[in-house]
Amino acid sequence: NHRHILVNNCIVDIPSYRCKPKDFITVRNRPTSCNALRNKSIVGDKTPDHLTVSLSEGDRPTGFVNRVANRESINLNINELLVVEYYSRKA
Repeated sequence: NHRHILVNNCIVDIPSYRCKPKDFITVRNRPTSCNALRNKSIVGDKTPDHLTVSLSEGDRPTGFVNRVANRESINLNINELLVVEYYSRKA
């Protein structure tokens, strides 16, 4: 993440940072930060309904957390039982 991301105007350098509803997510005002995000974004990607994203040209990319994501909105095919079993053996 290389300190590219700001949450509520504070640098966040923890990859597992957990956003809360009403958090405002921006990219630092550096050319490398904005270009890194613009190069990764793919035209036609669907934004999840728990986020609002703005990738307008000439402005910094921004996002807003509308609500906490639920299982149905993530749309990943995961067998949760296997995950629980895996981590229970690690303890």
